[in-house]
Amino acid sequence: MPDLQVDADLRLRVIASNGESTTARITGTGQVVRVDVERPDILFASVDNADVGRIADLLAEAGLAVHVEGPDGRAAVIGAGASSRIGKLVTGSSAVSPSLLAAARLVATQPAVRVSALAVLVAAVAVPVLGRMWRLHVRP
Repeated sequence: MPDLQVDADLRLRVIASNGESTTARITGTGQVVRVDVERPDILFASVDNADVGRIADLLAEAGLAVHVEGPDGRAAVIGAGASSRIGKLVTGSSAVSPSLLAAARLVATQPAVRVSALAVLVAAVAVPVLGRMWRLHVRP
């Protein structure tokens, strides 16, 4: 694939399915695109993880990288130069390298993970309550 070069300066507003929104500025020169976003969590919630994985693979093939930056620093690297087992697990591509916080948010957007997390939360609350109720009824 031929080497690609980027020259970009774009502003956009992203709205997640829950109605929350954030603004982002996309700039780039050469082979690196930078996405500065106020709320990376909203950006990540508004995209399909599998689509991110497919785009990451295409970017890596073309030698392009996208650096997603938030108020707390780098949230993710997508495309060339990225390599992550967590990215592979969540998006299907190792060319997605999220920060630990971004990885947690990406994982939390997976329906199976949300159900599992809810089940663990319910169990964590229910077991002590049921145990106490049982002890109160068993005592003479």
